[in-house]
This record gives sequence, C-alpha cells and structure tokens, in this order.
Amino acid sequence: MNIKPDGIYVDGTAGGGGHSEEIAKCLGEDGILISIDRDPDAIRAATERLKKYPQSRVVKNVFSNIKEVLIQQDIKKVN
Repeated sequence: MNIKPDGIYVDGTAGGGGHSEEIAKCLGEDGILISIDRDPDAIRAATERLKKYPQSRVVKNVFSNIKEVLIQQDIKKVN
C-alpha cells in the first residue's frame, strides 16, 4: 500500500493487529488508523500491539457498520 503519512485508514478486521501495525508505522502524527473487530480477544491483541501508535484507534464493532463507526469517530472520509 502507498500509505500517506497524514492519511486516514480503516482496517476492517483488526485480528491480532499485524496489518494495522504496518499501516500505523507509516503514519505521521496527523494520520489516523481505525481498526475494527468484533472479537474481544482480537480487540485486546490489537489494542496491545497498537498502543505505541497514538494515531491508532481500536473499535469493537463489525465492518458492515463502518459508516456508523466513522461517524462516531468524527471521520468524514478515508484514504
């Protein structure tokens, strides 16, 4: 992926946070990453893995609710 440092990205299935971490590594302080998962174990794993990236947010929900998740996060569009 061609991640822009100030971009806004969504990982719809965070899982253990591996893909999210690779995105987060490329983001600058103005970038945002939303990682979504419904599995409590995945949420814990992704939260732990991403805690060193302040631009990341882990959300317990399902990808099909992405519109509502983005509204709750006050995000109007993503890269």
